[in-house]
Amino acid sequence: MKQKGGKSPRPRFHVIFAIEPITDPAEYTAFMKSVQQMYPFFDDNALDAARFFFGNPDTEVTFFEGRTTLTAFIEEKSAERAFAELGETIIEGSRNNTMSLFAGKLLKRLGDTDEAHNKFLERAESCTPPLEDGELETIWQSARKFYKKVCSQPGYIAPEEYNAPSPMKWEMPIPFEKANLPSFPIEALPKVVRDYVTAVTESTQTPVDMSASAALAILALCEQGKFRIRGKSDWTEPLNLFVVVVAEPSERKSAVISLMTRPINAFEADYNRQNAAELEKSKMNKRILERRQKALEDKAAKGKVEDGELEQFAQQLAAYKEKTPLRLYVDDVTTEKLTAVLADGGGKAAIVSAEGGIFDMLSGIYSKNVNIDVMLKGHSGDSIRVDRIGRNSESIMNPALTVLLMVQPNVLSGMMQNGTFRGRGLTARFLYCMPKSIVGNRRYRIEPIPAEIARQYDLLIRNLLEEEQGETPEEITLTPEADEMLEAFSYEVEAKLKTEYADMADWAGKLVGTVLRIAGVLCRASVYRNNGFLESVEPLMVDEPTMQNAISIGRYYTEHSAAAFSLMGADALVKQSEYMLDAICKSGLTEFTRRDIMRLCRSFKTADEVQPVLNHLTEYRYIAPKAIDSQNSKGRPAGQTYLVNPYLYEKAS
Repeated sequence: MKQKGGKSPRPRFHVIFAIEPITDPAEYTAFMKSVQQMYPFFDDNALDAARFFFGNPDTEVTFFEGRTTLTAFIEEKSAERAFAELGETIIEGSRNNTMSLFAGKLLKRLGDTDEAHNKFLERAESCTPPLEDGELETIWQSARKFYKKVCSQPGYIAPEEYNAPSPMKWEMPIPFEKANLPSFPIEALPKVVRDYVTAVTESTQTPVDMSASAALAILALCEQGKFRIRGKSDWTEPLNLFVVVVAEPSERKSAVISLMTRPINAFEADYNRQNAAELEKSKMNKRILERRQKALEDKAAKGKVEDGELEQFAQQLAAYKEKTPLRLYVDDVTTEKLTAVLADGGGKAAIVSAEGGIFDMLSGIYSKNVNIDVMLKGHSGDSIRVDRIGRNSESIMNPALTVLLMVQPNVLSGMMQNGTFRGRGLTARFLYCMPKSIVGNRRYRIEPIPAEIARQYDLLIRNLLEEEQGETPEEITLTPEADEMLEAFSYEVEAKLKTEYADMADWAGKLVGTVLRIAGVLCRASVYRNNGFLESVEPLMVDEPTMQNAISIGRYYTEHSAAAFSLMGADALVKQSEYMLDAICKSGLTEFTRRDIMRLCRSFKTADEVQPVLNHLTEYRYIAPKAIDSQNSKGRPAGQTYLVNPYLYEKAS
């Protein structure tokens, strides 16, 4: 039940046989190959000498007491095959003994039948010189007496019974493995935010994870660029975050985003309305400067410019910065436009969307090349310099980009399967939230968001947004106790990077830094500052409880991100499997073909879509391929029939 080789978690087992001691690796490898050639259903990728078995406390072991080793068994089978197939000559001195052994084996396999006697006579033709008919008859009758004794032994199975098709022996189906993920530790959020998140959760009838994760990103949006948090003397982090919430359609993602961003939208609209005159004046001044520039260039071309006039105007033009409307976040944006938004916003920008279209743009839907530099540098704060033909040069020092996306599972699946995103570290920068759906249990009569709770949340967001950004970001520090907690957490994570976190080491390698960012976000959101009324404010410092809250949130995202990295494909497959099983049970099928199931489950359009689900149900013992009579068939034909495990109907009844 572990992900392996890019395949989803599924049941696997090891078969371990006793053999004679072998000390030569080459000899051991050759022996394993001979076993696999004789029984090709064993894994052909496990034929080298260096095989290790790792302990699993949940392993179920079944032990069968045998009477021989695999070494002796393979030798016997090899000898029988060589004896029966090579047709070697039976020379004088070994004829009677060889034919006697052969007769006994024929009778055990085929019974006392004409077929067995005929094969005995065919084999006798290899004797040199030939045995007389009377001697052969004596050998055969002696073997028949031996066979009668064999038949009387307890536990003997007659050939006709042994070779007959056995009825299907069903085992209990294996329950589908689903990630049991924790709920967001809402108690870790500041009280004002916690109360509003709880109210939004009730109002929208959505999992608390959705609004809590959105709240964390919204706080980062308000604080980014204004603060940095110092972990130690040579290490600081900005406060921007990348958050993605994964939920199916109809999970009310847009409703949650609308309520969480409402005070931001109101602040943005108020600012642009109050500064409408200044914004228009700035546009006019820009147009005037552009006309003066054109006139001055024409004047200079005629040689009529006075000394210093060009230099004076150039300085004035360079110093002028047009005032643009406030845009705290964007939704549908290209990477080129995002760079311009960052430049216009003083190095700060945010993407907030209930869709995942940004990933299509990043993967090159509008261009042939994947362009994710602005996302990578916007997260880390590395400077962005853009110099391209046909575009104005742009230079952004210390950019800060926050991203909040609520996407459907197929968007995340595509994101995880994009080699460029994973290889360059984009997927490692996101905090993943995979809330448990409550669709089917939502209430119609709900409590609206209390006015006072909404007002307090609005005041907090406005207080964060009104805080002016200085020439350099304000620094948040740690108390000694918080510093010790972060150090201990760092050692904890480091010890797991090559073990528990090996499949997501790129993500886990950034976890401590992300926790530090979250601690800074929580620290500033926990206080209310009188912006503009005090000459100096009390320095911000992360205390022990705040760091503990940040670590709790970090552990939450670790569990959810691990599911995003390893169970995304399996989760979709489980849902399709459950859908198919439900259709099978409702129809009462005991057996079916792939064509039957495609008629029954209309959501499957092609055989390529339905076959992985059939394979998955087979692996988990819900169905089984019906035996095919042809001995020479290779692979699974298109008309393969599947049998339904009767346990399904026993469970339903």
